[in-house]
Amino acid sequence: MTPLLLAWCLSQAPLSTPPSPLPSAGVPEAVSPGSEPVEVKLFAQFVDRHLLAVGASGSGMEVRQRERVFRIQDDDFETAFTLVPEALSLARVAHDDFVLASRLQIVGLSVVSAALAATVVATLVRTLILPLLVASLIGSGVGLVLSLVALPFALSAQTKFFSAIGTYNHGLLELRPPLNPLGGGLTLALP
Repeated sequence: MTPLLLAWCLSQAPLSTPPSPLPSAGVPEAVSPGSEPVEVKLFAQFVDRHLLAVGASGSGMEVRQRERVFRIQDDDFETAFTLVPEALSLARVAHDDFVLASRLQIVGLSVVSAALAATVVATLVRTLILPLLVASLIGSGVGLVLSLVALPFALSAQTKFFSAIGTYNHGLLELRPPLNPLGGGLTLALP
């Protein structure tokens, strides 16, 4: 009799229990995409137009701002950073360091090439072998030193390049776009 009573009680219970409603006081409502304020949409468009992305190509480090590309070796590289003054100063230093490093490397490699040419000439002209080999040795040393001096400038340019991009993008998100001048009304300065 007990199993029959237990079977009858279990058959009367619902198969699934409905979920208990959560209290609505602590749950925020989802915001639909169409209900954003106009200022938020305008700021999102402003950021989308001016945000920088890092790129690298065979020609060097570059920054992309929508369809424009700014390469670190170009003279107009700093114009990508004009909205954030701290990033602009970092970009100028990065550009200057990169140009200096490139020039030092080119001069150093040219001197090493000239030293190699002097070595080849020394093997062909037996009468000037000793002076040409000494000149070749000195030229190789000078070229090596110039190339090594260029290395810290190249590393500084790379560090400042990435710092400028990070500072710019962070500063861009903290900028406030100018108020809409077509809003109408008269603006008076209050005391």
